Amino acid sequence: MRYIFLLIFICNATFAQTKSDAIVGTWLSEAKDLKVEVYKQKNQYFGKMVWFDCPPNTPPMEHYRDKENPNPQLRNRAWLGMILLQNLVFDGKNEWQDGDIYDPNSGSTYRSKVKLLDAQTLHVRGYIGIPLFGKTMVFRREKMVSLQK
Repeated sequence: MRYIFLLIFICNATFAQTKSDAIVGTWLSEAKDLKVEVYKQKNQYFGKMVWFDCPPNTPPMEHYRDKENPNPQLRNRAWLGMILLQNLVFDGKNEWQDGDIYDPNSGSTYRSKVKLLDAQTLHVRGYIGIPLFGKTMVFRREKMVSLQK
């Protein structure tokens, strides 16, 4: 009987870990102008900018710098590869909370939470104070391209 409870506990722990990693991967914004790679580090989740659409007649992605950052020492860091989402913690259901999101356009940092609506749709909410006062961005999972023929 003890072994059955141990087996159930191990299965539940494995399922929770798998479910918590469901946001790991590359996500494309609904406007198709931003790709973010979400990854896990210890028990927290982070998202870094891996691609963004540059308007016509502007420099390429590699030339964009964090000029609006309130910290003068960070104003020369590149947008490409910049961590936008940080410190998200899985709540045991379909939300990752208690994180921060950085907007390099304004240099502002907001509280954030992420919700997985289904395997392909991610809602990222940045807010001030409480989630009611914020903005949600929708992302779609980037499809992996097979290099094999």
